[in-house]
Amino acid sequence: MRAERCALDLLLKPRIIGGMKRPSVGSQKKVTVENLVRLGPERLAEILVGVAETRADLKRRLRMELAAEQGPAVLTAEIDKRLNSLEASRGQITWRQRPAFIRDLDALRELIAVRLAALDVSAAIDRLWRFLDTAQQVGSRYRERRSELDDVFQRAAGDLGGMLCSAPPGPAAATLVERLTKYPSGWKAWLPALLAQAPRPVSEDALRFMAERRGAEPRWIPLIRQLADAAGDVDAFRATYPAEALLTPSVAAEVARRFLGADRIDEAGEVLRAAVPKPGPARRREPAPVDAAWESVWIDYLERAGRADEAQAVRWASFERTLSIERARAFIGQLADFDDVEAEASAFAVAANYPDFATGLRFLMEWPSFVEAAAMIERHSDEVQARPDEAELWAAKLRRRHPRAAHLLLRKAAEAAFRRRDFKTCDRLTAEAETIGL
Repeated sequence: MRAERCALDLLLKPRIIGGMKRPSVGSQKKVTVENLVRLGPERLAEILVGVAETRADLKRRLRMELAAEQGPAVLTAEIDKRLNSLEASRGQITWRQRPAFIRDLDALRELIAVRLAALDVSAAIDRLWRFLDTAQQVGSRYRERRSELDDVFQRAAGDLGGMLCSAPPGPAAATLVERLTKYPSGWKAWLPALLAQAPRPVSEDALRFMAERRGAEPRWIPLIRQLADAAGDVDAFRATYPAEALLTPSVAAEVARRFLGADRIDEAGEVLRAAVPKPGPARRREPAPVDAAWESVWIDYLERAGRADEAQAVRWASFERTLSIERARAFIGQLADFDDVEAEASAFAVAANYPDFATGLRFLMEWPSFVEAAAMIERHSDEVQARPDEAELWAAKLRRRHPRAAHLLLRKAAEAAFRRRDFKTCDRLTAEAETIGL
């Protein structure tokens, strides 16, 4: 018996070759680099030639790869031919042609940014400018969804920005400004990718050239703001807004945030104070609505100005008004041990008594504070309301330790669905409530 068992074990164990498992037949058929290498260069070349006969984009790519092996001049000539074709073509790109066209376009970008750049960076920079110039013409032929097309040109802008590190900043900035003013709608999306990689002097020079250029248009303003951010020029960013716009809380927040980033704290405070939300008409006696962005920057300003107690007061007042989890966590995070426990309990009490039941319950469930949430549901059973998706999610979290609250929540959501004549949802919520044992 022992001999038979040993023989069976040997059959069941994987075969070992040189201390390693023998590759399975299935793994050897997978298309991986390691498996293809076993085919050898001649067989792979035959397969590629055969496939290229049915794929124009692949054939073009192979031709350019062969040109790259012959040096930058030959590769540049091939790239120029393709760029000439893109510039001259007028035919519409159909939905069937889109995938192959995008692959071909991105392959051209990669050939310029990788293969040609390694051989001649100056030639690669020139061709990437031309490549980006084709965007407007290509876009006019591309009637369908354009996100994948925009992505290719955005990657090209990032490639170009990295290459500009090896180019004189003045001429590069002048060329950039020329392109920006010719096609501002396209560059509005691509410029951040370029500036993220380009050296800062390019941004500084481009910003100066834009300011000196005549015939300014409103379409240039987003580009100037992007250049100002990249150059770290807060004053240039502020100058893009008229004086009345700076009185708008959201605009003031954008400008003040940049002043804080430049450590110009007093100026940030001046901008924010000028845009303090004004109260409504005297007859209405309603508090002024507070812009969330303005309030966030105002809190940052108070902290940076050494007015931490005032910042805390604003955080708490904002929480009481909005039940913002972000504000509550920021307030509690500034407190010492034990004080934070008391503050958390106060936050739960505010949420449990908030005028809008759904908002209060949402806060407690997302914090999370299930004990207080369950108590709120049972105490205010007549006010319980929640969207069907929220009711199901929250009930799933409550049903184990607080089954009565979970059951009540689902029942109330089912009743609301019934009143809306959404009987399918009503049946689903009711069935889920019946699974909860009380």
